[in-house]
Amino acid sequence: MIMLISLLSLTAWIYLVAVHWGFWRGDQRLPSAVPVLHRWPSVVAIVPARNEAPTIGACVGGLLAQDYPGSFRVILVDDHSDDGTAEIARVAASAREEILTVLRAPDLEPGWTGKLWALHAGVAEADHGGGADFLWFSDADIVHAPDTLRRLVGLAETRSRDLVSLMVRLHCTAFWEKAVIPAFVFFFQMLYPFRAVND
Repeated sequence: MIMLISLLSLTAWIYLVAVHWGFWRGDQRLPSAVPVLHRWPSVVAIVPARNEAPTIGACVGGLLAQDYPGSFRVILVDDHSDDGTAEIARVAASAREEILTVLRAPDLEPGWTGKLWALHAGVAEADHGGGADFLWFSDADIVHAPDTLRRLVGLAETRSRDLVSLMVRLHCTAFWEKAVIPAFVFFFQMLYPFRAVND
């Protein structure tokens, strides 16, 4: 019995390493070169936020610092925060407040979960404001590099993609973060090989 279990385990690992899209390589990246486009599509970033006071300032600052040549605005959906998230976001956007809209999420309707309901409210607000060619969904604890949006849109446009997804570099400074988070990412890639997703 032990031999059979060992052989099954060995077979599974051989399959994963040799056949399963090379998931362990972690080689799927946004192109570093940004293409030159004749027209840059309009983009609305939608950020659902609930009690994100420690991170929302840096998040909003990163979004507003995007070096994007097309039309771009940000909708922050404050999901009933009680820690000053909305106020901190407004302060972080004081230099470019014209492109930030802070929207309080409506009361949660039955059948919805909070984050998806907040995203739904953000999409409705984007449509009400004239819509956009692309919607950019971002969590409230992510700080994007200034060229992130250009690289995402450039990839979508040059490869005729309707959807481009990016997994951010996760915060790893403490011992347990360094021990657990890489294993989490490895397992995530095993379930959903990024090469297969991109095919």
